[in-house]
Amino acid sequence: MGRIIQGRLVVTCLLLALLIIIPQVDAAFLGSPEELEAFFDGALAIQMREYNLPGATVALVQNGSIVFSKGYGMADLDKQIPMDPETTLHRPGSNSKILVWTAVMQLVEEGRLDLYADINTYLDFPIPSKIGGREAPPITLHHLLTHTAGFEEKVMELFVSTSEQMQPLGIYVQEHLPNRVFQPGSVMAYSNYGTTLAAYIVELVSGQSFSEYAREQILEPLGMHSSTFEQPLPAHLAAQMSEGYRFEDGRFVPGGFEYVQSYPAGALSSTTHDMARLILAHLDLAQPSQFVEDLEGTEEAEVATEAEEGEVEEEANIPVSAILSQETAQTMQKQQFSGHPEIPGMTYGFIEANYNGHRVLSHGGDTLLFTTGLYFLPEENVGFYVAYNSALGESARRALFQGFMDRYFPAENMEKPVFRAIASGTEANYQGTFHSARSNFTSVESVLRLLQPMYLKVDSHGYLNVQINGTTTRYAEIAPNLFQELNGTDKMAISFDDGKVTKIFFGGPNTWLRTPWHQNPKFLLSLLVVSVLIMLVTILGWIRSIFRPQVRRSSFVAPKVLGVLFFLLFVTIMILLVDVVSTLHPTLGVPTIALEPSTTLNAALILTKILVGLTGLILLTLIYLIFTRRGNRLQRLYYTLFALSSLSVIAVLYQIHLF
Repeated sequence: MGRIIQGRLVVTCLLLALLIIIPQVDAAFLGSPEELEAFFDGALAIQMREYNLPGATVALVQNGSIVFSKGYGMADLDKQIPMDPETTLHRPGSNSKILVWTAVMQLVEEGRLDLYADINTYLDFPIPSKIGGREAPPITLHHLLTHTAGFEEKVMELFVSTSEQMQPLGIYVQEHLPNRVFQPGSVMAYSNYGTTLAAYIVELVSGQSFSEYAREQILEPLGMHSSTFEQPLPAHLAAQMSEGYRFEDGRFVPGGFEYVQSYPAGALSSTTHDMARLILAHLDLAQPSQFVEDLEGTEEAEVATEAEEGEVEEEANIPVSAILSQETAQTMQKQQFSGHPEIPGMTYGFIEANYNGHRVLSHGGDTLLFTTGLYFLPEENVGFYVAYNSALGESARRALFQGFMDRYFPAENMEKPVFRAIASGTEANYQGTFHSARSNFTSVESVLRLLQPMYLKVDSHGYLNVQINGTTTRYAEIAPNLFQELNGTDKMAISFDDGKVTKIFFGGPNTWLRTPWHQNPKFLLSLLVVSVLIMLVTILGWIRSIFRPQVRRSSFVAPKVLGVLFFLLFVTIMILLVDVVSTLHPTLGVPTIALEPSTTLNAALILTKILVGLTGLILLTLIYLIFTRRGNRLQRLYYTLFALSSLSVIAVLYQIHLF
């Protein structure tokens, strides 16, 4: 983790240095291919070196046309096939969701869907009406489009190992229905399931599979002829697919084709030019003009040379139909939900952001093998798309786009806020451990929530320190309950309950909630370690007593047998769980449990139930020993500690839903 963080910092610093070396230009001159090529060549060269990237593609659009695109590195290292923004396919990941939200808005425009109607009106199976046993308001499409439906996160079997494991969409959404954990419209929690459910509603209302609907109503009208949701790829596109790579032990490991069970939320295969067309459609308020690709420049920049002019002309003459009305498209691009008026939030499907004072609509995409970023500036009529054939996460795409914005849309006349420290004596109201609202709360997956905490602390200067994944960011208050990075422009907002911070809002669907003390990862780990040590010391004492000469031995065999059985069973469960998380998919490099059901996990879950039963017997035995005064006082004391320790172990297992 430290090496990754260091690499990200190096990338950012080098990009900033690059921006200083090359003078800033006015955004009106984005159409200069030579200037654009110089910028992206330098930026991508840095990223490919620092992130160990095999390949990348980038495209820039402005005023209805693609003004620059280029491929970098290799799509296939073994065959030495270069990345090509026009022909090389990649997996855009969650940028697939834009097609789902566009489809929903099309049906809203036609009057076949209502954004504020109970989604049970459209579904052929019921979404439970209760949260924690209490009646809750119904979920609507408005909630699904803004990630405020209130579903918990589920990641297991979001991807699957083979095409044979793929289920029809209707079966998947019923069998993988997550629990409702938040009131609709109260908390933004990014949800793959919510998107997939919306796509299933499109299926039911349109009478077509979602992939077919998207092809006929969105992909074909926009000329996105190299894009598809089909898994595996059709034969005419399979040869164009880039490999996705992992960098492991100093070498690139190809991962093969990924199968996404929740396919509307992340299974699109596309080219960078096709994704640029999607941006153009939404930039032009969903009434795209003819897509003229102004790519004058060098051959390496994928430009239209004289020999290629016929190909570009032919593409430009493809008729393109409008996919949305102007009014619907404008509604889709308006903010619909935010945690705070000064914090970027959600439109209908797009994530808001603020870069250098400019409003940006964006979406990121991450699969197990690809990373993509889609950005556009509605007011400036500029869009940006980047794809990497390796899983890098948010830092790479964000660093590249930030560099682009600093170069072409620098901050101008932005008034620097006045940074204030929090009031002295209120530090305890802020400090604590938090977890992402995008978490699981009711199944074995909830262990991931405990492994990814965020810590909020107050430093000696009265500034808030946000620590996550080993990285600390300092924030200062700039308005009541509103904070900004000391060394940046990102903001966060907080809300209080009973005098303590209970929610933290960052830009987009990124909300964090205070973790109760009994679910605090440090508390649970400490409790587990102390309990196991007490049990281990007690058992070692019992073993030692066997070899100690005694005139008379007390009858204390049965309690000891129960204790030893409990400890051995607990150790067995831990070994099984370690095996579950350490068994990796040979090409994708992730625990196999994420891709398919695990018999080992099922065995561990059965054993935890037996462990609960043993705990009950130990407690009953303890009560019997106390009332009958069996054994001496020291033996009863040790057994009491052992019983309490076993109960603590069960409490920890309960918190991570292992039974």
